[in-house]
Order: sequence, then structure tokens, then C-alpha cells
Amino acid sequence: MLPNPDSGARSTAPVEIRKPWAGRIGLPGWWRLLAWRRRPALRADLQAALRAAGRLAQMPDEDFDRLLGETRRTLRAAVARTGEGGMLSHRAQAMAVLAEAAHRQLGQRPERGQLMAAMAMVAGQVAEAGPCSGKTLAIALAAAFCAWTGRVCHVIVATDALVMRDAADMTPFYARCGLSAAALPAQAQADAAAFAYRAEVLYATARRVLHDSLREKQGAGPGPARRGAAAGPVAAHDGLQMALVDDADRVMIDDAGMPFIVSEPGSNPVLLEAIELARALCERFVAGRHYRFEQNGHRLVFTAAGQELLDAVAAELPPLWRAQRRRDELLMQAIIVRDRLVRGVHYNVQKDPFGDGMRIAFTDVPVADLLPERTLHVGLTQALEAREGLPLSHPPRTSERISYQAFFGRYQHLGGAAGDLRGLENELWRVYGAVVQRVAAPAATRAAVRHEVVPDAAAGLAVAAESAAVWGAQGHAVLIGLRRVDAFRPLVEALQGRNARLRVLGVAPPRADDWVLAAGEVLVVPEALLLGADLKLERPRTPVALVLPEALDSTRAERSFWARGARLDTERVGLRLIALDQRAVPAWLRRLAADATADAGAPPAAALGLRLLLRRILYRARRRAARGARWQRHQLFLHEQQLRLQLAFAAARGTPPALQGAGRSASSFPGDPHAKH
Repeated sequence: MLPNPDSGARSTAPVEIRKPWAGRIGLPGWWRLLAWRRRPALRADLQAALRAAGRLAQMPDEDFDRLLGETRRTLRAAVARTGEGGMLSHRAQAMAVLAEAAHRQLGQRPERGQLMAAMAMVAGQVAEAGPCSGKTLAIALAAAFCAWTGRVCHVIVATDALVMRDAADMTPFYARCGLSAAALPAQAQADAAAFAYRAEVLYATARRVLHDSLREKQGAGPGPARRGAAAGPVAAHDGLQMALVDDADRVMIDDAGMPFIVSEPGSNPVLLEAIELARALCERFVAGRHYRFEQNGHRLVFTAAGQELLDAVAAELPPLWRAQRRRDELLMQAIIVRDRLVRGVHYNVQKDPFGDGMRIAFTDVPVADLLPERTLHVGLTQALEAREGLPLSHPPRTSERISYQAFFGRYQHLGGAAGDLRGLENELWRVYGAVVQRVAAPAATRAAVRHEVVPDAAAGLAVAAESAAVWGAQGHAVLIGLRRVDAFRPLVEALQGRNARLRVLGVAPPRADDWVLAAGEVLVVPEALLLGADLKLERPRTPVALVLPEALDSTRAERSFWARGARLDTERVGLRLIALDQRAVPAWLRRLAADATADAGAPPAAALGLRLLLRRILYRARRRAARGARWQRHQLFLHEQQLRLQLAFAAARGTPPALQGAGRSASSFPGDPHAKH
């Protein structure tokens, strides 16, 4: 029997070491059977709630508010007596009352899909509601229901901008239901966090809750478990109770590829000396001559001339850094910081809240894709400090770490919603025990999309600018989505050269009116901001044009992008450009495309066949990348379990070690270069 490291070195509780699929049948598609078995009860409760809607709509406000209180007390008493069975037996009645409360307070009548999604979430399922389906209201209904049971509900969303937006929009609804609600952004201080964690419904990002959870475990601040918390709107409780995850595909899958780490101050003067020197040496390296970027900018490769220069500058490095791999990674990091990381996009320089100087704070735009090797993350903050001329801080020492998979597994009740979960159902079931319930059929969102083949990414930006300018002149509202930050400048310059009415979102968090599209206007948006975008038209029935000059990070992201136009219910056109210089395109296909382009007499069927072949090859490349990412998440989970076991052995001997290496600094949150958004 080994002591549990979460309970202290003297505990005799066993350490929980489990595989992701422990206790669950791992047959492919098993989740379908479970979803099918639960669907009749879900439909029956939905019909009962819809039948009650007419009666509730005719009830005076005074009587309805009295009914709200009675329903809350009844539900809480039923859960206290019978647990989850009491939740499900009162699901239809409580959801009908909550739906009417939302209509009276917010002016929003929940639709069938939203009600069904909310009912699925309170049953511990993940609802696939379809893109742009009103998940915010559905999650609010489910969160109010969960809080009515007497347990604290955490609503986990993807970004801080969505935390503030959703909490502000739904707080009047929670107040009408007799519930307290709070928002906890990344910048909130400890006193604000302590107040927020006493609320019955809390909106926060996974990174913030993970950070506070590990800090709470160390006794360094308030956290979500609220162990020993003072009495508030909810009595003190022990452990994580209920969580509803918005955009579950991003939070529970995409962001789960890296562990979350809390660090304490460390000291590494050797690393700081090397980073300062690398900052000066990287100025000798010229793009195109000494190095180039491949895989759509995800990988830096040194040329033969670059290798010669590396050998030459090695003599100027300290002896520890002259080994080939250390030397290459040190200079590679310095070049990427110089060429790819953009101030105001990837990071900001702001006043240090814990001192008098300035510090580096990372934004929500991920940088992990720009530094695919984990070793390049070590000293990244210090490399940026060297670039900005700030005093270099010592890299932190890792003291606590946890994976997303392990953290969400600690909640007693876990549900969520997403627009598109195709291909992720088995992983959600095997890792989190979450059954995906489809409440809306996938919409056909790309009927009017035209695919064009271009020689390279630069040509794609030129074609996108020309098409957007033409559509804007014709009175269309144009939306352009971009993945690469370095593509913004050439695209904006090309649009300005064509006198397009242009708006660009990127640095400041977008406001609600930023998503209002006017006729003849071109709006350029980075992929990171498209999540949760609520597009509206200044004038109804304005035709819309959607343009993707380059591939987004995933097929799910692209389906969501095309769904933005479908949701507006107006005439729409789309353009998707496919560049031949992508790494996934084989050389023989590039030559074939060049020959087909040069042959003016080639039949139209040849061009169509080329486009279809390219789309198929890129689709298969994405499938391979998705399998690789899934394998990485699986290995991370097993590694974290093994690490937990090793720490348990160390705790049993009375000498729990600190994990060595650079990680996420609690003192510089939200400065996490490891996280993907």
C-alpha cells in the first residue's frame, strides 16, 4: 500500500494509477450504443418540457418566481435523498421552468436543440449541438440546473474573452434563478479568486482552474476545491463537484496535449548567459540563405550554409552549449523569437504586478505550433526578455504538474457541449468516460464553396485579396480567416492596394459590435478569435462571402468557419485556396499541377480531377496528424500516471522531490508558452 501524494506523506490511501480506458469497454463505437440507450429518456423529458412550456408562459411573474423557488427546493431535496436518480427524475420539470426563466429574463426562448443539449449535459454527457447552435444558453440552463442540486458548477470555456462575455450575458438569468455567478479571468488576483470560488456558478478557463487547483494543493492560495473555505453562498465542500465544458473539443482534446505545470523560483545563470549570447549570434543568420521554414512555418531547417555558420559560431558559445544538439536548439529558439513571435499578438510587455519592472505576458494566441520541439520551450520567456531588452529572469523550477485528462477526471460530474465532435467520440469515452449525444444533424455548410489551386501561399494571399475586393465592390460582406500571423501584413497590404474597406481584428479582445458585418466591408480575423464569434449583419439579407486563403488547424475548425455563413441565413459564397507548396503535397503532384497549369488546352475535367486529388491527399495528411496528436495525448496520460507513482514512492520515503526543468510559472500566469488555444 503506497501513500497518496495528494493527501500527504503520512496517508495510507492507495495511489490511483489507471489507464485512460480503465473500467470502460474500449471497443470502437461503443459510445454509440450507450448514447442510443440513453436517447429515449432524453426525448421523453424533452417532450414533457415542451408540453409544460405553454402553461408556464401564461403564469404571472409573481407566481412564476414562487414556482422557481419551489422547483429549486424540490430538486435539491430529491438529490439529497436519491442522488443522481433524483436529478434525472426531476429533469423535465426543472428544465421547463429554467427555459421559461431564460425567456423572461433574457428574451431568449430555448429551442428544442438547446433544451436537449442542456438535458444531456446534466446527465453527464457531451452534447454535439452543431456549429453556431446557441451553446452558451444551453450551458447556462444546465449550469443552473446543476447549481440547483446544491453543488458548485464550474463552466469551463476556452478563452478569457469568452469567460467575460458569457458570464456577463448570463448573470441576470442566474440571479432570476436565485443563484450567484462569477467570472474568473486569468488576470484576477487572489482576493478576487477567493470570492469567485464561493459562487454557485463560476465561469473560468481550464488553465485558470488548473493553476488555482495546484496552488491550492500547495497551500499558496484559494482554489476550486475550496477545502476549509469560509461559508458563503454555498457551504464549504471538499473536492471538485460539477463541471460543464464549452467547446469540449478544444478544451478536452486540443489543449490536452501538454501537462499543466506550476513552478517556483529557480536559478540558472548558465542558461541566461547562453540566451544573451544567442540573441547576438542569431543576427548573423539570414532567412533563405542560412535557414528556411517548412511545414507551413512549423519547422525551422538550417541549410548547408547555415550548418557551416553554426560550426563557426560554436566556438563563441560556452563549453556546455557547444554540443551539436544544444547549439542548434539554442540558435533555433533565438531565430524563431526574432522572426516569428510578434509583440501584441503572441505576447505583450506589461508591468510586473509583483515588482516595479516590466515582464513578458503571453496572450491566448498559441505559440506551441511555432516551437514544435518541447526543448525549444525551455528559456522561451528569457529569450523574449532578451529581445525586448528587459533584465533576464531566472527560469522557474517545476513543483507541481497535472494533465488535463487527470484533472477533469477529478470532477464528480462532467458534461459539456461542442459544435462538432466527429472523430473524437471514442477518445472522449475512453479517457473521460463521456458519452457523445448528437442533438443536431451535421449541417451542409459548404454548398457554395469554390476550391482553387495556387502555386504557393503568397499566390493564395494575392488571389484571396483580389476575390475579396471584387466581392466587396459587389456589395458582399466579406470574412477572411487566417491561421498564420505572418500572413496578415501581405494580405492587408494587398487589400489596401485594391482600396477595399478593411477591418482587422487581432490585438485587442473583440467587442460584440466588432462582429457586425456591413455590405462592402472586408473583415480579416485570426483563427484564434473565430472561436465563439457571433457574426451578425448590419442589414438583413446582405450577401456574405467567406474566404480561406490557407488551411486552418483542423477540419473541425474549417467546418465551423463555413458554418458562420450558414447561420446568417442569407446568400453566401466561399473560396478555399489550396497551395501546392504545402509539405503534405508530394513532389510528383506539384509537377503534375504545374504541367496542367501550363497546358492551356487541358480539359476542365483535368483541373477538377487535380483539385479532388489534392483535397484527398490533404485530408489524409490531416488524419495522420490527428492520429499522431491522439497518440501523444495518450502517452502523456500514461506518463503522468507513472510520474504520480514515482512521486508516491518518494513521498513514502519522506523526501518528495521537486520536478526539475522549466515549466509554467505561477508567478507569471498567464505567461504559458506551452498551452495551445
